[in-house]
Amino acid sequence: MPKGYKKNFGADGESIAAEFLESNNFTIIEKNFFAGKSGEIDIIAVKDKLLLFVEVKARSSDRYGGGIYSITEDKKRKLRSAAKRYLLKTPIYNSSEYLIRFDLIIVKDGTVEWIDDIIR
Repeated sequence: MPKGYKKNFGADGESIAAEFLESNNFTIIEKNFFAGKSGEIDIIAVKDKLLLFVEVKARSSDRYGGGIYSITEDKKRKLRSAAKRYLLKTPIYNSSEYLIRFDLIIVKDGTVEWIDDIIR
């Protein structure tokens, strides 16, 4: 596997996911929001009063059970924590006017699977 392959593969998956969200009338407001030890949010998007925190998983196969199996309780905790940091940093979205949702986008073989509301 060439050096940097996984990083490029993941970045390509995130680009495809962002284009997919934009084609569904979402506006991308942040990519790769780094929240220190809390982790990272791949894409933050908004449409009307819906604010999405999106985890993107690019996969070349289902060898390890597919992208949905990567959303562990630990991953959910980190996503929540990173989202809290984002909302503190960006008070315009930290309002009861916005519905907040965590979604997963899996990119595999050029197809996009969108799983909404992965954290309740």
